[in-house]
Amino acid sequence: MRSLKIDDFSKIVHVADPQLSPDGKKLALVTVRPNLKENKYNYEILLYDVETGDTLYSISSEEGDQSPRWSPSGKKIVFTSRRGFKEEEKGNAIFLSVLAGEPRLIAKKREGFSQVRFLNESELIAISPTPVRKVDEDGDYVEIWDIPPWFDGSGFIDEYRRQIYLIDVESGLYKQLTSSENDIVYAAPSNSGEKIAYVRKVNKKKPLITEVRIYNVKKGEDFQIVEPKYSFISVEWSPDDKHLVLHGSDMKRGLVSHNHIWVTSSATPSDPVNLTGKLDRNTRPAISCDMLGPYRVYSPPQWRGEHIYFLVNEEGRSNLYRVNLSGEIECILKGEFAIYNFSIAKKSNRIALLKVDAKTPPEIYLYENGGIRKFTHFNDWLSKEVKFSELHHMKVKVSDGAEVDAWYLEPIDKEEDKKYPVVVFIHGGPKAAYGPVLNFMHQLMAANGYYVLFSNPRGSDGYSEEFADIRRHYGERDYRDIMEVVEAFLKKVSSADTERLGVTGISYGGFMTNWIVTQTDRFKAAVSENGIADWIADFWASDIGYWFDPDQIGDTPMDNIEGYIRQSPVYYAKNVKTPILLIHSMEDYRCFIDQSTAFHIALKLYDKESRLIIFKKGSHGHSIRAKPRHRKKRYELILNYFNEKLENPAKRR
Repeated sequence: MRSLKIDDFSKIVHVADPQLSPDGKKLALVTVRPNLKENKYNYEILLYDVETGDTLYSISSEEGDQSPRWSPSGKKIVFTSRRGFKEEEKGNAIFLSVLAGEPRLIAKKREGFSQVRFLNESELIAISPTPVRKVDEDGDYVEIWDIPPWFDGSGFIDEYRRQIYLIDVESGLYKQLTSSENDIVYAAPSNSGEKIAYVRKVNKKKPLITEVRIYNVKKGEDFQIVEPKYSFISVEWSPDDKHLVLHGSDMKRGLVSHNHIWVTSSATPSDPVNLTGKLDRNTRPAISCDMLGPYRVYSPPQWRGEHIYFLVNEEGRSNLYRVNLSGEIECILKGEFAIYNFSIAKKSNRIALLKVDAKTPPEIYLYENGGIRKFTHFNDWLSKEVKFSELHHMKVKVSDGAEVDAWYLEPIDKEEDKKYPVVVFIHGGPKAAYGPVLNFMHQLMAANGYYVLFSNPRGSDGYSEEFADIRRHYGERDYRDIMEVVEAFLKKVSSADTERLGVTGISYGGFMTNWIVTQTDRFKAAVSENGIADWIADFWASDIGYWFDPDQIGDTPMDNIEGYIRQSPVYYAKNVKTPILLIHSMEDYRCFIDQSTAFHIALKLYDKESRLIIFKKGSHGHSIRAKPRHRKKRYELILNYFNEKLENPAKRR
């Protein structure tokens, strides 16, 4: 067996979005294959016979075929695609397949469709951005009336509002059903095929606060079912259409609040009931895994029979649970892994899962009658051909008595009498997590002679809301947790070189990397990606800054300038002794490019060692969503920098 190479990332098949047919006999899924030679991704929709595992049908155009959804009868599927669109052209189209022959175009739209689903056998619903005023046809300028002016991954958005559309399957004609002043977040068809439940934003200044409404397609009536006192991200129907299941939070602890499973009547307006509040755990996967690839989907809670099924984040794991209307919670599938997506057949007890663990790349599994079996084998070659470093777990009791989960990888082919450099990884969020899952970047570093250490410090998801709450205290307890984990690791592992330590992270991990180098000279090298250096600038420029920062940092810069400065690394630049590489993508509207340029300029003014790499393309998630050539260069830049600064004898590549 051989060590992992950078180019191996382009050979991995990313599998996603499993969708069981209503009878559970067929399975649709999406594969995404990086094409390094042509610098693009090849998408393919595959349909399988669940019993035999045989491939029944393949849909592939290399033009982003994705989001397959079954009709109520299970005889056809719809999907979205960019077939017929030029690379620079905006929008997408909806296609229909009867599981034989070429798919048929139903409708196309310049603004594109998302969340396409069957309302009934003859009609679809979808969400699409809709102009609210005249838009410059040539695209030379945009006119901004409200906030935010842009959104990461979408660009300028203020001239549009996301509305619900009804599409006729036969004619392809579509009509707009809603005329909301604010965006529609999520829409779900009733099982009767006559109504649509949907989640709608109500206030641009508080975009997480939502209301739940029902649109009666047959009667053309639209009414509110849940008042805008909560933050819901999805709504689905009970099998008898008498109830709605809602996914979201009451925001009582701001953005730290866990998402829970709620139910309410679909007949009359009422306050929803929280069925999972006693868990004090988040019910949405937040575990970092770069092996999932650029195409990722959200799996809402699913109501089957007397139970609602959902995922729970627990100490770095994502497990499958269910709850009934009495609030009785039961764990269905739990282990040293993370489940990211699931689909439950409406007419059987079969469940399809997208699951990943520390040794196995993401694949689709089938769970039925208490047993689980691996269904897809796209990446078996990787485990057979490549040596992976074994993952070790640590529970570190930190100075205030709390326990912090941490994991580490050993260098591949480690020799007992040698010392090896260490790279500490810090996850984004901060309300995200690491866990026992396979990460390409981690394994790549281990393959090149590094110990890799990562943890879930205060602020992380998968624990209580109290554990996750670092609001107004960024760089305090979270920083101490990370540093105490590092010291515990060095005490435990004698072959780790205490003089060759590196630190890196993206987003919040980039902020914490920036913060760490202003607070200690313990590290010999740092790589900060798309991170925060100046919270004042972030408030004005970030797509979420005007509401995220007041919750996390405290108030606005106008009302709390001291707090914003106190928690901003750039104002401590003169303390830095660690050489740092700053990496940022130009199209990042979440943590704007001025964050890294500001820190770089401040460091250079103090004659500190700083390098700045700017990728001219790529959003905030460029490390996983950028084009393949971009991703390959990112791997090379990070590895080479650590090799140089940590004096790693491994060959620079």
